[in-house]
Amino acid sequence: MATHLPKHTTMSPHLTLLGLVLAAGLATALKKGEVLDMTYKYDNVTTLGWPGSTPFELTILQRGPTPSTPWLEGNKFCTAEHFGTHMDAPAHAAKGKWRVDQIPARNLVGPAVRVDVSAKAAANADYQLSPADLTDWVSANGPIPDGALLFVYTGYGAHWTNRLAYYGYAGEDDYLDADGNSLLHFPGISEAAATWLVSNTQVSGVGIDSASLESGQSQVDFAVHEVLLKENIFGMENVANVDLLPTTGATAYALPMKIGDGSGGPVRIVAVLTENADGGSNRLRVDYAALLVVGISIIMKAIL
Repeated sequence: MATHLPKHTTMSPHLTLLGLVLAAGLATALKKGEVLDMTYKYDNVTTLGWPGSTPFELTILQRGPTPSTPWLEGNKFCTAEHFGTHMDAPAHAAKGKWRVDQIPARNLVGPAVRVDVSAKAAANADYQLSPADLTDWVSANGPIPDGALLFVYTGYGAHWTNRLAYYGYAGEDDYLDADGNSLLHFPGISEAAATWLVSNTQVSGVGIDSASLESGQSQVDFAVHEVLLKENIFGMENVANVDLLPTTGATAYALPMKIGDGSGGPVRIVAVLTENADGGSNRLRVDYAALLVVGISIIMKAIL
């Protein structure tokens, strides 16, 4: 029997589209050795900080040619310690504990751990990380490594630069009402979860992609700061790109300005992937799945 083959074949446009969808999804995955910047830039416009704090201000002193050089730039800046992406040294909330220049360098580097509560925070702006969130993480991923830098992913980084959305309150001065109640609404860590970390782990630092370790409605006693910082566990607030950090499989570096007697300061946080992020960022997996679903939906409509 003769077999009739076409003189040439052309890939179905439906398969072409599916291939593009798959390629787009794969292209978003972070690879081993890549460096993730987890720090927001400081500038005079977009940088957010605690209500009532001295804002970041850069003053240009020289930008242009000089009699002796073709080009020279030099500036000065002023900022509160706890502004933008910053570190809370233990002394910030615990008398006699390390100031920022006293934190051992070895404590500034460690395995990165990401705990995802973004879905819960999306449903409840005042959500607080619970001990159950941490024990669930351990059940799924194993023990939290000694010396880890643990990052809580709330999803609030998506609101960065929008003060009202980020803080749940637009005021830039006081944040308490006449009765001393907080006007702020954003997710944070519960005192019980902080106590669990102190009792069950040897983490070096705890960071979050919202404005404070405590939730907005807990900004009256700073209990979470006290629980963690009195154990010389430093805090990191307004951390960027936590959505892109793998659940495990990265090493984090949190390098603050080494300010003598400082209670904190601006910090450059980066994470270096030690393995491919196939089990990491939920956002990457969700984006990939969404692309795939959209692609298949388009193909099915075209076929039918």
